[in-house]
Amino acid sequence: MALKTTKPKQNYIAGISLGVMGVGFAATLPFHDGSLGLRLLQGGFEAGLVGGLADWFAVTALFRHPLGIPIPHTALLPKNREKLTGAVISMIETELLRKESIGEKIRSIRIAELGLAKVREGVEAGSYNKAISAVLANVIQHMPVAEISRVLSQEIRQLADRLDEKWIIHRLMEEVTVRGYDEKLLDLVLERAQDWAARIETRDMLGRIGIEQIQQLKMGGLMQFAVNAFIGYLSEDKLGDMIQNFILGHIINYKDPDNPNRAKLLALLHAELREAVDRPGFLEEVRGAKHRLLDQWVSEDKIEGYIQGMLNRAGQFVMSNEFHTKWLNPFLLKLLGNLEGSPERIQQGEEWIQRQIIGFIEKHYSKIGALVRENLDKLSNEELVTFIEGKVGRDLQWIRINGAICGFLVGVVLSAVRALV
Repeated sequence: MALKTTKPKQNYIAGISLGVMGVGFAATLPFHDGSLGLRLLQGGFEAGLVGGLADWFAVTALFRHPLGIPIPHTALLPKNREKLTGAVISMIETELLRKESIGEKIRSIRIAELGLAKVREGVEAGSYNKAISAVLANVIQHMPVAEISRVLSQEIRQLADRLDEKWIIHRLMEEVTVRGYDEKLLDLVLERAQDWAARIETRDMLGRIGIEQIQQLKMGGLMQFAVNAFIGYLSEDKLGDMIQNFILGHIINYKDPDNPNRAKLLALLHAELREAVDRPGFLEEVRGAKHRLLDQWVSEDKIEGYIQGMLNRAGQFVMSNEFHTKWLNPFLLKLLGNLEGSPERIQQGEEWIQRQIIGFIEKHYSKIGALVRENLDKLSNEELVTFIEGKVGRDLQWIRINGAICGFLVGVVLSAVRALV
């Protein structure tokens, strides 16, 4: 422990005052039978020298042996060091830093309200933005992406395995029917079929295929002759028109909501779908398709890539001004507003903070005295004396100065009395 060992300026002043008294006494000693003024000065210097020496001895005896001579009842501070340490500790514990006074002082301070006001001031000034963003960015940066991806992939697969495919398909069919999606889908198919059937190239294709199919018919006798005559009468265009009109007519009929054939077609489709669910191998195909999709879209590598990309964007976002102005500061201000608008919560927080601080002080209060003793015990006697002299030596040295001056004045008065008598 570094201490200032330079003697205070008053040490030199006190020495000078004692020296002046000694020189004055020596200088006036030959004139003890001289004039009244010289006798008064001699008496003053003599008494001042005695008073200065006496006070020098008294002050010095507090800290060390005067002139190094082990005179009894001197060097009081080193000899009574343990008592001094105990007195200092007792004074601190019983007077200066009593547990009760500390607790009362803590209870008189509205720590929670002061803290909230300070936090609001910092939030409004944006003082915490960079620090909070840095913490969030650091958390995001150190997220265990691989572990999260593995757990998430497992959870998705377990969830998919627990799904009842048959129940889901039936529910989907019910929803499709209730919401009329089946009719909308049928109308869409009929619309596309009508667009396709109305094309010229479709008519030509149908006529060509029709002629080819008729020509492939193999019949004997009169029937073959009739078929050949029919082919000779029809051309691809005519046959294509006939087939095209036939298809378009049926499509138009099926588009009519009141057409009974439309209702029969929808009923047939519903029946086929319900039967398809119960067919052997159908659910296995659905499960296989489900697992293929999972393998394609829910692999750990892909999930890890998705998460890493999201975290990279999140890390950049939390460092941006947009995050501060649109998200962080409004959130913090709203949170503070909710707390400030709830006196009960503030009081609860105040009591909790006070309990924690007072409990901490009570738990470690004995360490204050131990700490004071530990620090004092680290000092040698010389360091302790120098330390105390540095703090109170100024006043103690003035005792020496005042002793010399007062002694001088008393000596003058006594000499004057002696001369008068």
